[in-house]
Amino acid sequence: MGLISFPNEEDKIRTMYKIVCLVSFFIIITVTIYGIVTAMMYGIKVVGETFVNSEFPPPTIFPIYAKPISWFMASVIVFWFSLLELNKEMISKFSKFKRQLFMLIAFFVGAMALYEVLFNFTLWGSLMGASEILGELNPDILITPFPNPEIPWNLVFATKIFLSVTIISFYTFYFLRRIESKS
Repeated sequence: MGLISFPNEEDKIRTMYKIVCLVSFFIIITVTIYGIVTAMMYGIKVVGETFVNSEFPPPTIFPIYAKPISWFMASVIVFWFSLLELNKEMISKFSKFKRQLFMLIAFFVGAMALYEVLFNFTLWGSLMGASEILGELNPDILITPFPNPEIPWNLVFATKIFLSVTIISFYTFYFLRRIESKS
């Protein structure tokens, strides 16, 4: 007998998704606040720098650690997945027009984000090659001056943000398509 008993499998699944939503939402908020506070305390030179230049928990304390942007990316993806699954019934009651509109938006956003991911990986590879020639290979410090040279973006940060948007958008498209095929 488990610690918590559920009347049926559906309740167990919903509870799991609710827990995942809450935990991932907490991580998203925590990492966002950390990034904003750190950027305000030390000043922003490069967008996303504060999310990439540290590890949590510190590797000296715990053997499993990641950069704040990695925690953020993973949390955003599982949060969105869980949120859609929790609201599947409600979403299936949307009119066909609304579902089609959301599919179109999800596909468009996914395509634009995919372009950014491919651009960032191409730029990343080029900059890493140039850095290797100079003997300074550290992918975490690579930046992109696009679209505004006054406010460069950290490439690790930008790539993970756009990859998250790509995954979320295409999963949303797939999710809505699956609902469409059942109705």
